[in-house]
Amino acid sequence: MAKDPSISIIRGRLAADPEYRTTGNGIPVVNLRILSSGWEKDTAGNPVDVTPTSWQCEAWRELAEHIVASLGKGDQIMATVRPQTSKYEKRNGGTGWSTRWVIEDIGPSLQRATTAITRIQRGQHATPQPPQSGEYGEYTAPANDPWTN
Repeated sequence: MAKDPSISIIRGRLAADPEYRTTGNGIPVVNLRILSSGWEKDTAGNPVDVTPTSWQCEAWRELAEHIVASLGKGDQIMATVRPQTSKYEKRNGGTGWSTRWVIEDIGPSLQRATTAITRIQRGQHATPQPPQSGEYGEYTAPANDPWTN
């Protein structure tokens, strides 16, 4: 089966730390949920978040290892994804469909943060551990940042 030619870019924040596991064959996979939303101004002119969209995403192999070693809950990211639709049987016997988004590339957004790049040689694997607090420096959002909680 050929890959779906539909490609999308999701910009948002990670709702939780990436969930890393391996398949029975030892293939690394990471599941993550990206929340994307915009904001509008209320009648007083203050920024207000709109209801976010939740994107269920997964990444495989080396990309999965790089994600879990580099990203954590709350990080603002941009991901290039393609849809993968699965058919399943509902409890009532009907047919249901679900769509997961397979990540082809992902990176941190540099709009409100900085990052350091560590190159990994081909064949080398990233250590699947999220960065420790303060490992890359603490980021403090400005008081008027509409994206902080």
